[in-house]
Amino acid sequence: MMQSANRLLIVNADDFGRSEAVNGGIVEAFQRGILTSASLVAMGAEFEQAVELARQNPGLGIGIHLVLNEHDPALPPAEIPSLVTSEGKFRSRGQQFVKMTADPRMRDDAFREWDAQIKKVLAAGIKLEHIDGHGHCHAHPRVAGVVVELAKRYGIDHVRLPVEAVGWRSERSSAGRFASKLLLNSFALCSKRVWDGKLRFPQSFFGFSEGGHVSGSLVRRVGQAAPPGVSELMVHVGNSNIEPVGLETGYDWQGDLGAVTTFSRADFEKEFGIQLITHTGRRN
Repeated sequence: MMQSANRLLIVNADDFGRSEAVNGGIVEAFQRGILTSASLVAMGAEFEQAVELARQNPGLGIGIHLVLNEHDPALPPAEIPSLVTSEGKFRSRGQQFVKMTADPRMRDDAFREWDAQIKKVLAAGIKLEHIDGHGHCHAHPRVAGVVVELAKRYGIDHVRLPVEAVGWRSERSSAGRFASKLLLNSFALCSKRVWDGKLRFPQSFFGFSEGGHVSGSLVRRVGQAAPPGVSELMVHVGNSNIEPVGLETGYDWQGDLGAVTTFSRADFEKEFGIQLITHTGRRN
């Protein structure tokens, strides 16, 4: 067993509510494996099922997975004109990020849209422990202040800081993915300056380089490498790799599920001398 004082790890699954397969994978990963937390998509096709599953598994930490792409908006398109196309749909992730950089109007529209998404989750009786975003949209500097305002409005103290160490050795080497990491890191570090002193966030982040393709060996490496303090491992789990039409990612959802169920929580904590927690520090 490795001994390291005060090493804490959040294992968070994104996209809760996206599909029945994702919902089932999250519950299985929580009950059988090391998953501690999940991020709920207010506009997900299986949102209601996810809410019921969250109620049945009260130890699972729940955050809000703010979206500005793929899913339908929570508000009528006329109320968020800078966020949508002429067809009333969100733009693609890349287009949205570019427009966020260039168009200051998006700040106010993002505030209104995300406020509506959070209200929907809270109205369902879910207590939110943290904020993160689909494609890490919440970490764009244009909306860093929006995240602070919404967190304060709804009493949410924790946020994901998606800054994976540049020197972290990826199991899936890709020049494009590495370039995306550098860009995201630069955005998120700008947002961190806004969040410092106002929100709490893990000091270390893992799982970006292997997004949607997390392996058991990566889980072991994170258990060994996570430094003192709080770290977060992001995963995408599901009990099937069949994806809804129009939401295809190419992720190995079942592979991520297998990776985080390689160990039980007790066995993982014993082997690596690390405590598994939610964003608010709760343990099971």
